[in-house]
Amino acid sequence: MKYLKIIKLACIVSTFNLAFMARASAQQLMHSFGLTLSVLQGTLNEGPGNSESFGVEQNNFTYFPRFNFIENENSSFSIGAPIGIGIGIVTNTYGNDAGVIFSYDLPLVIDYNIGCKSTMANESNFGGYFGVGFGYNKINISESSYSNFDGSSYGPLFRAGFRFGSSNESWNGHGLTAGAYYKIGIGSQNNLHTIGFNILYDL
Repeated sequence: MKYLKIIKLACIVSTFNLAFMARASAQQLMHSFGLTLSVLQGTLNEGPGNSESFGVEQNNFTYFPRFNFIENENSSFSIGAPIGIGIGIVTNTYGNDAGVIFSYDLPLVIDYNIGCKSTMANESNFGGYFGVGFGYNKINISESSYSNFDGSSYGPLFRAGFRFGSSNESWNGHGLTAGAYYKIGIGSQNNLHTIGFNILYDL
């Protein structure tokens, strides 16, 4: 529990540090927002010899600030925090039971970006990224007689995706990102692994 609090605090502090760096060089700060769909899977250990498979789908609104700390005309290295928060209804696949889900996601990532939206000045219509990071996720399911769950997952993550833009004036220099990531759950009782997909609008 002590280590979990330290990891959570480190993710929050890193997010604020990112905002501070952005103020120092606003020209290198880029913003995206959109939706993330992820599936958490693992095994719930409820006592000696008592465990069961667990899986839940979560949908989060995502805000992603990223700061380019190295860049050239067509590529960059960036540090960012694709923060997510969501609330919704979940149903139990084994019955008619339903519950309310609340979740938030606090990852910190380092990406290599190329082509479209790799820098503020890049006008390419196609590009991509790949990167690594570390993430903390908290999920709570309540108001459910069967599916009550309150847990967290943290661990290293790997991500990649594509970015699309257009020279059409209606795009106004903006773009779209389609990406995916995989996070390995470590160090917690449930060790939930996560696979996620996101669609972001790049400002």
